[in-house]
Amino acid sequence: MLPEVLRIQAEGFEKGNPEVLVKYSKSFRDIFYVIKSKDKIVGYCIYYLKPVLSLKGFEKQSVISSIATDKNFRGQGFAERLLRSSIKEMKVNGISSVLLYVNINNLPAIQLYKKIGFREIKQVENICGQKERCYELELRLV
Repeated sequence: MLPEVLRIQAEGFEKGNPEVLVKYSKSFRDIFYVIKSKDKIVGYCIYYLKPVLSLKGFEKQSVISSIATDKNFRGQGFAERLLRSSIKEMKVNGISSVLLYVNINNLPAIQLYKKIGFREIKQVENICGQKERCYELELRLV
């Protein structure tokens, strides 16, 4: 599956780094979800778990490090289904919130995230790429 995920990443992110994705998949045990159409991988969602200290003690937060859909399958609801399924699984596993970063110019993605319930936390620089501004978005699950 990794070659297809890397192909989709290269299509979706101009400055995507396949070596980083491969390294993360081996070293950090990120969680990979894929969505298929007729046995073809058409999208992926990758996230990792991060403990966060709160008033309730430690909570589990997930950070979506990358999510993308094959350019030939965009606008067909695959990204939304993939994201909703990933979030459902996160809830089952006791995740308290989901965090992600999105380029401020990626309006289709921002619209999708807000539709699902993500809220803007702040603007940050150099997370999505050198000298690029992104929104940090969060979805509370509990």
